[in-house]
Amino acid sequence: MRNYTIVDWFGYDLCPRERMNVIKSAGFTGVILLWTDQFDSDYKDFPHYAMEAGLYVENAHAPYIEANTLWEDNLIGHEYAKKLITCIVDCNTYGIPTLVIHPTNGKTPLPVSNIGIDRLKRIIDKAESLNINIALENMESPQYIEYIFSKVQSNRLGFCFDSGHHNLYSPDLDLLSLYGDKLMALHLNDNDNEKDMHALPFSGNIHWDNLSEKLKAVDYKGTVAFETRNTGFEHIKSADEFLSIAIKKAKAIL
Repeated sequence: MRNYTIVDWFGYDLCPRERMNVIKSAGFTGVILLWTDQFDSDYKDFPHYAMEAGLYVENAHAPYIEANTLWEDNLIGHEYAKKLITCIVDCNTYGIPTLVIHPTNGKTPLPVSNIGIDRLKRIIDKAESLNINIALENMESPQYIEYIFSKVQSNRLGFCFDSGHHNLYSPDLDLLSLYGDKLMALHLNDNDNEKDMHALPFSGNIHWDNLSEKLKAVDYKGTVAFETRNTGFEHIKSADEFLSIAIKKAKAIL
């Protein structure tokens, strides 16, 4: 049976426990968590809230604002690498199988560097020791993913395909054909090819029939996962109604 997950915050002002309950009631089987106190100070309680609601945690998203510093030879980059390792330890503690990380952040990342690869190797070593997967998400500069995969080999290192980022930053690059054999996570969302809207699939200009065929071509049997907000659906005031629309769209993809 196919699993369907959605990011735990999807645009409605509900407390975390209530968000989990309406996600479950809509027919989703799991959630994606943002593993930082940037928005919720009690984020480490979210796995428990999910379990209470009858949901599983598919993956957690690591803090990403400082991602470019991973490639810098300075204390900030060193501390950011330590932060990612702490996230891996947390994933092990809270039973989260996969951590999604950004290899870069923004349109002007630094050049690749040996220190960045050395840090990633230490991060992957920790992930291997705790049986946690690390999924690299495609960002503005997808060449970083190719470079990292060429330098770091591990069964615990894989790919997170973000459909919205692909549509914005690299629509002519067939990422699913390139890295479909490494696919560990999906961030499915739509946009207008101009802004990172995180809209529901079928509400922007992504060709979802083509994307579905590519997922089938790489024999993807994993979770259909939405990283979406209620962009374009703000007129729907009920979270339950919005999520009922979302689950129907999720089931239409695969």
